[in-house]
Amino acid sequence: MQMKKLLSTGLIYSISIAAAIGVTHDASAQKLEKRLPGLWEIQLGESPLTAMLESMQKSLAKLPAAQRKQMEEMMKGSGASLSKPGVIQQCVTPEMAARDFEMHNDDPNMQCTTSYKPVSSSEGRFTYVCKQDGDNLKGEGRIWDASAKHYKSEMTMQGISDGKPRTMTISQTAQWVGPDCPASLKTP
Repeated sequence: MQMKKLLSTGLIYSISIAAAIGVTHDASAQKLEKRLPGLWEIQLGESPLTAMLESMQKSLAKLPAAQRKQMEEMMKGSGASLSKPGVIQQCVTPEMAARDFEMHNDDPNMQCTTSYKPVSSSEGRFTYVCKQDGDNLKGEGRIWDASAKHYKSEMTMQGISDGKPRTMTISQTAQWVGPDCPASLKTP
């Protein structure tokens, strides 16, 4: 798994709130409140992931209009946009909100196992281990101050990618903006 893949995996898990895990093993355990569907802004803390996103934004700006539009369309397909440095806009559909805060992985070749422990109705701790093509990625973190309209999360990922050890910490604060997503973020 290349470093960009490791960072991309971190972004996917960070956006999907790796913390996750509205699924618990104990029916009496507390679950985090589900997010409201609609437009969300996710502010990323300083990390290699933030630097990568800022670099992507600069690269996009330099592309010819046709290529830039193609890249923006690819991002639109996932319901996300890089509108401001360090900020990701995400369109959360009703279906996404219904399965929230579950860890989801869009890569069918990656095998992941997860564990979640609720601390309260607004906080939980999680761990995960993912394997793909001989590379391993593990992480742990927490989500807190979680409600239908906002949350904070942080996680640390460690892994072997391209035969080299990698470590990354991701923090984020997310805020619900409103029920309507701009057309540019709606998935087809």
